[in-house]
Amino acid sequence: MVYDGGDLVGIDIASVKLLLCAKNTGADFSNTLQLGRQGMHTDVRSLGQALAVSRISADAAMIAQNEYSEAFFSALGATCISSLDLSDFEGATIIHDLNQPIPVGLSQRFSVVHDGGTLEHVFNFPQALKNCMEMVRVGGYFTQVIGANNFMGHGFWQISPELIYRVFTPQNGFNVVAVLLHEVVPKGGWYLVSDPEAYQSQQIGRRSWELRVELCNNAPTYILTIARRTSVENIFAVAPQQSNYVLAWRDARGPLTPLETPHRPFAAVHRLIASTIKTPIRKVQAALKKKPSPFDRPYYCRLSEDEVILGRFLKT
Repeated sequence: MVYDGGDLVGIDIASVKLLLCAKNTGADFSNTLQLGRQGMHTDVRSLGQALAVSRISADAAMIAQNEYSEAFFSALGATCISSLDLSDFEGATIIHDLNQPIPVGLSQRFSVVHDGGTLEHVFNFPQALKNCMEMVRVGGYFTQVIGANNFMGHGFWQISPELIYRVFTPQNGFNVVAVLLHEVVPKGGWYLVSDPEAYQSQQIGRRSWELRVELCNNAPTYILTIARRTSVENIFAVAPQQSNYVLAWRDARGPLTPLETPHRPFAAVHRLIASTIKTPIRKVQAALKKKPSPFDRPYYCRLSEDEVILGRFLKT
């Protein structure tokens, strides 16, 4: 997957780093499935540096010069590399429409299923995601690089951490290893994202809509996922629910919406104090030419690129 001013296709350097992270946190790439035959879109220098950090002795120049990514997956340890697509126009080895359930023969077949920019183009997204989960063998991994913010019009969908954390649950036979956000700009940052449900459990006295893990930024942003299959379950037997509403229901307050206006007896005073404080702060920020980052939130943790590649941010 690469952002080139309007498209997301194949393996770019962000995808390389995610897949190296998956390998360094336990993924076995021996039998890998790509959703769509992934093109290779990395420069030799960046690829070589990432491989060196991961201590993989592979020929970066040879890998980067290939039109497709099989050589890269081989460097990760893949001995069987398949690709699934609706059409064979790029030489996919399995032809199937992900809008439809998978054939029995594809169930639990692969050690890694990688979505590098396919599922956002599939209209029946829940079925397509379920298909991917079913194709992973127990102990195997699902990895994904997909648009989160500022890719409107690229495909049907942009997705959020809330979706990933509510889908890849033990109830569905999976555990989330990591959810990351990465701004696809020069020197774009990497951020580990907390589970919204875990973040909400730490907040006391806050309303439903104040507990969402959100991001409003102005750069194209990937969401990158690593999830491990732990058991065979009836996936989506119970439909996922957004966690902040589940919390509200458990507290017997009923589902709240942003249209509700809770009673705040001193709201006018609070607004006056806030405006009095914010004005000088904004003037200072303008003078320093430093804008607050949209990632300055308790549920985002900034990571270095080496931490991402090596998975050093994960608890052992």
